[in-house]
Amino acid sequence: MQTLTSRYEDLLLRHDLPLASTELEALRRFAPRFAELCSELAKHDLPATIQHDDLHHANLYVRGDSLRVLDWGDSSVEHPFFSLVVPYRFLDEINGLPPSDPWYARLRDAYLEPWGSGLGNVFSLAIRVGLFAHAFAWARQRDHLPPQEHADRDLWFGVVLRRAIARIPG
Repeated sequence: MQTLTSRYEDLLLRHDLPLASTELEALRRFAPRFAELCSELAKHDLPATIQHDDLHHANLYVRGDSLRVLDWGDSSVEHPFFSLVVPYRFLDEINGLPPSDPWYARLRDAYLEPWGSGLGNVFSLAIRVGLFAHAFAWARQRDHLPPQEHADRDLWFGVVLRRAIARIPG
């Protein structure tokens, strides 16, 4: 989790984030709380594992009786619950489901089943932190693009950043 705190600090040093000044200020104010959330998440002592970070319908394929997960290019070794950040994003953006829709809880419960019971609060915390981890990955990817491709990428990068910012308390 220490790496995530450092990446948050690195994000704050960027002068090219596709955000309004009020959004940048919200990120700056949230930095100490983000570090606290990372520490709190680490206390739950769940092992880091490979998380996909781009898990959505276009990266799932049926082959015979098996389901295959493809496109591991965005994966990383992180908190295991971060893998549901993108599926939750797709439930919202693609399916248009409100956060209260039962599909969110069904997906969470199915994902958590192998991990054991009583992890709902840890999952909520992990998703909150994971939204920022996902934004850090977008920032790293952007760093390796030619400058002429930044504008197109920044449209979605802004969306990813704003989804994380939306979880910052007023």
